[in-house]
Amino acid sequence: MKFTVKHEGIGRIRIHLLHGAMSFREADIFQIYMEGQPYISKVRVFENTRDAAIYYDEGCKETVINCICGFSYENAGVPEKLLTNSGRELDSTYREKIITTTARHYLKKLLPYQIRFVLTCFQAAKFILKGLRCLTRGKIEVAVLDATAIGVSVIRSDIKTAGSIMFLLKISEILEEWTHRKSVGDLARSMSLQTSSVWLIRDGAEMLVSSGQVQIGDLVCVHMGNVIPFDGV
Repeated sequence: MKFTVKHEGIGRIRIHLLHGAMSFREADIFQIYMEGQPYISKVRVFENTRDAAIYYDEGCKETVINCICGFSYENAGVPEKLLTNSGRELDSTYREKIITTTARHYLKKLLPYQIRFVLTCFQAAKFILKGLRCLTRGKIEVAVLDATAIGVSVIRSDIKTAGSIMFLLKISEILEEWTHRKSVGDLARSMSLQTSSVWLIRDGAEMLVSSGQVQIGDLVCVHMGNVIPFDGV
């Protein structure tokens, strides 16, 4: 793997990977592989700029550089389940949603008042209908309160207040969905890290392999915080 060093300090190095555009999968492979090395404590990969910040044990700089030089995506041996549950693409998707929603909200302020009023009424209809459906079921929920606040603002022609309420509600919905999906992904990733892959010691070196590849008599390294995956002595 070819790279350039952009910055370095004691126990830390920032590199720029010299290849084409980095996909989410490639970023995950590089991060998981590097974090699996016993002398590396933390890795942050920025797929947009193809940069990586690597934190390592003091005195292991040459070992880290040699590890990066010998790295390849094809031979990294990172279990597929770890890549599936990484969450990197999920985070990027929801960040884009928040940015897009925010940009639309503030760009709409540049439109003439009449157009903004029509757009606000159109957007408010969804919230008002949701509140009415709650009332028809005989329930007074948060949707009813939201619909009341938005509806009153529209009736008073206070589109600024109505727009702000709807904007905040949209952002909260995105954050709620993001938090839920991220929590599920983090749990799945934690379980994958603990049960589906282990560090196998062969010829004095540690290798991240699938737990199914471990044979009786193999020597397995268990790092701090990991669950012991097998019975052994």
